[in-house]
This record gives sequence, C-alpha cells and structure tokens, in this order.
Amino acid sequence: MKIGCICGAVIVDQTDYLAYKAHLVADQDWEDFAESSQSLGEFDQSFVRHCYQCTSCGRLYVDDHERRLVSFVPETTGAQLTLRSIKGAQWKAPLIGTWTIEPIADQPKGSLFCQGADGIAEQYGTWEALEQAYFALFYRLKGLGLLRSALLRKDGTAIHLWPGENH
Repeated sequence: MKIGCICGAVIVDQTDYLAYKAHLVADQDWEDFAESSQSLGEFDQSFVRHCYQCTSCGRLYVDDHERRLVSFVPETTGAQLTLRSIKGAQWKAPLIGTWTIEPIADQPKGSLFCQGADGIAEQYGTWEALEQAYFALFYRLKGLGLLRSALLRKDGTAIHLWPGENH
C-alpha cells in the first residue's frame, strides 16, 4: 500500500518492521482484544487499526473505525519517528540475504537487507561477497543482542536460518 501525504511524500507499506507504522487497539477494545487473542492463540486483527507517520513532515495517518485514514499534524516541526519501537536502537531486527542466479531485469543477483543497526540495504554481484557480508553482519548483530532472526537464501534454498527450526 502507498499513501500520498499532503506534503508530497509517499508512505510505503510493503514490508514488515517499519519504523513509521504502528498497530492501534482502542482502550475500549483492549480487554476483548486480549481475551480473543488468548483464546485464539493469535492476535485478533479485527480489533487492530493501522497508524502511519510521514518521515518527511511527521503527519500521522490513523485508520478510523471505518478503516478510513484520518491525518493529524504534529505541533512541532520536523519528523520524529514517534511510531518507532520503544526499544529505540536496542530493537532486534531481522537480517535477510538473497541470491538469485537469474534475477529479474535490472535487479541485482545478491542483496542484503537489515533495518536494525545502521539500516542496511546493499547489492552484491558475487555469491562470495554476499555470503561474507551476511555472516559478518550476522555475527556482529548477534553478538550485540540486536538480531531477531536471520535468513540467507541461494536460488530459493535456505542456506542459513537462525534461530533454527528446533529453537
């Protein structure tokens, strides 16, 4: 999904772990949400509304009860990541490395993505370079306690998965 902000910026929601997106449960729905989530064993998404923040102007967009976006303008100027994790720089991020022998036109063969640490989105021309960068970042983030999960794929096959399936 893409939201065109009034300031001209575009808010993109096409992946997980966005620092400018949040999930809202109304206080009046909190008990029902908690009870249904416990009985279902998963979150009941019918109680959840989405919130987005423009990273350019700071404007908040919130789903109303009919799932229409309503905007709110901050009193201070400049964008502050209000919806970012409460853990800030200590937030645990996923690490994803992908290698494709025959990529789609104009796409790299290898890519490395991690929103944690310093935010990494890099492209690689050789498997060796991607693999080396992936494991260097994996061990650094794991050692710092900043890694949620890690996945390295080569042509659709998982080469490395952390935590493992038995974890």
